[in-house]
Amino acid sequence: MYDLVGEHEPLVQCLERGLRSGGRRLGEAVGTAGALGPRAAALAPALREALSGPDGETVTPALDADTALAEALWRVTEDAAAVVAALDSVFARAEQNSWSQWSAVRAARTTALLGPAGRPLTSRLKTLLDNPVQVPAAVLALTAVAEAASLDRTALASSVLWSAEQEADPTGACDALEALGVAALTADHLRRLSALADGDARIIRSGVEDRIIRQDEALRNRARALVTAFTAPSGSGQLG
Repeated sequence: MYDLVGEHEPLVQCLERGLRSGGRRLGEAVGTAGALGPRAAALAPALREALSGPDGETVTPALDADTALAEALWRVTEDAAAVVAALDSVFARAEQNSWSQWSAVRAARTTALLGPAGRPLTSRLKTLLDNPVQVPAAVLALTAVAEAASLDRTALASSVLWSAEQEADPTGACDALEALGVAALTADHLRRLSALADGDARIIRSGVEDRIIRQDEALRNRARALVTAFTAPSGSGQLG
């Protein structure tokens, strides 16, 4: 009905039941609520009630559910205080679970959506910079939320390249380098990026066997595009 005629009230009523029922229906309801944005304002209480809070479980499904709820709440209400508190809880609980590194990545990506409203989470994001898997998402989020003057962009670029060289999140690393911009890169950074683009060794070395070559070539093409942009005569570092 919503797709056909744009009538969202019946959908909101169904989503509220899904949010309060928990389980598998919760995840479906959260995603749809976020897509509705402000039209789902009536769901804000149910979204808040579904959050685990600081004493929630530390297992990956619970962390990811709270991150999804925080994102939906932001898209629906832009209630920065509630969303920051929810994400802070996710980061804090993720530190207690050695298997939660990707949950922290997802929380960092959601934090980036907040822009300057996510600035209270800056210290949480910086704790992720020691893990190559988490570096690209953390850097992307930091460029979105932190005070520009507080960031050592050259050091962040080094961390991002380290992540790519470790095959931790090379695609995310390219996104992060683009966000940092040409001014963050030294000559050595450009050399390392060029090695990723055209070096003999594959960047993607693991995964499904028949996909590794295609994924590696796609990543090399992205790295080559970055090298071209960062070495353009204008020095703008902007990608078309």
